[in-house]
This record gives sequence, structure tokens and C-alpha cells, in this order.
Amino acid sequence: MGLDRSSVSIISKTNTSYFSYCLPSPYGSTGYITFGKRVSVSNKFIKYTPIVTTAEQSEYYDIILTGISVGGEKLPFKISYFTKLSTEIDSGNIITRLPSPVYAALRSAFRKRMKKYKKAKEFEDLLGTCYDLSAYETVVVPKIAIHFLGGVDLELDVRGTLVVASVSQVCLEFAIYPPDLNSITLGNVQQRGHEVHYDVGGRRLGFGPGNCS
Repeated sequence: MGLDRSSVSIISKTNTSYFSYCLPSPYGSTGYITFGKRVSVSNKFIKYTPIVTTAEQSEYYDIILTGISVGGEKLPFKISYFTKLSTEIDSGNIITRLPSPVYAALRSAFRKRMKKYKKAKEFEDLLGTCYDLSAYETVVVPKIAIHFLGGVDLELDVRGTLVVASVSQVCLEFAIYPPDLNSITLGNVQQRGHEVHYDVGGRRLGFGPGNCS
């Protein structure tokens, strides 16, 4: 079922102007998708960022990322660097992909805050920041937040930060784009546990707290 802006998607075919979903974590609830705007108390907690609309717009929903923080500290890039990148949100793509400079900075900041934990081998040659947590009773995972235009912050919990292959192989759930691609794709892992609202008619995209129930 296509939810994008292409001419063959269900959104285009039905002229849907608003829809939302909540993607569950692997150990969460079943999730949901809603077509049309629901009247809910939680609506007041939704924060919206503009959807970019141009003559050359992609089939996906393009938004403007302004920064990324790890443990409350922003990565060392100017806002203008991020705003020049193409950023799209894609519910069908699992892993969030970043340009090589951004990925390297994110990995470095995350490793710095996880240095007391034992390293593990890479996961399927894709996720290069992995840990063996089998010997630890408690683990403190640094908070990652993704910032968007309009003061909208997507704060990730452990479900949106780590992929667990086993207790001895837990990996940072971000990947790198080829060096020649200066774009960002916000995958569905980072969306899990949040309500994601597509105000297609209003040309804005919102994030809100959700438990997928």
C-alpha cells in the first residue's frame, strides 16, 4: 500500500488530505494507521514541520532537518549544512541513512558515550557500531534527538536507537549512504513508538507521543 505522493499511491487515488500512523516496536503493540484526522486529546501534543513542495519534489515527503543531538549535545554542523540536504521520511525503509560526514560524527559521539561497554563485531556488514552487553546488568544508552525546521524534535528512545540481534550483539541503528549521495532518509525504526501525522492538505508533517495502542 503506497502512502507516498506518487500518482499510484492510495493517498493520491483517494485524495486523502490527512493520515497518521504509529509503528510498533518488535516488542510493542500492533500499531495502527488512520485515514482522516482524529479528534483526540493527544492532538495538542503534535508538533508540525513543513513538507517541502517544489516543482521537482520527490514522490516521498520531504522535510527539513536542522540538526542531530547525542546525549544532549548537537553534532558539530551548522544548520545551513543540514538544510541544504535532501531529507525524506519513508515508512517503508527500515534504517535511517545519513551522509558519510554526519554518520561519522554520530558514530563518534555515540561511541564516546558508550566507551565503557564491550565492542562486538559488525552486524551483517551494515551496522558498524555494535556492543556485547551480555555481561552488564544495566545499560545506559545515550539519547539521540533529530531536530527539524520549526523547533520540532524527534527524541528517540532505545527502540529507535539500537537493533538487538542478541544480547551479545546490539548495534546502533543508523547506516551510511554512499559518499556521492548528500541526502537523508528517515527510516521506520526511528519512527517507532511515535505518532506520525501527515497533513497533506496543509503541507506539514507532525510527530507526537504515542504508544501504538
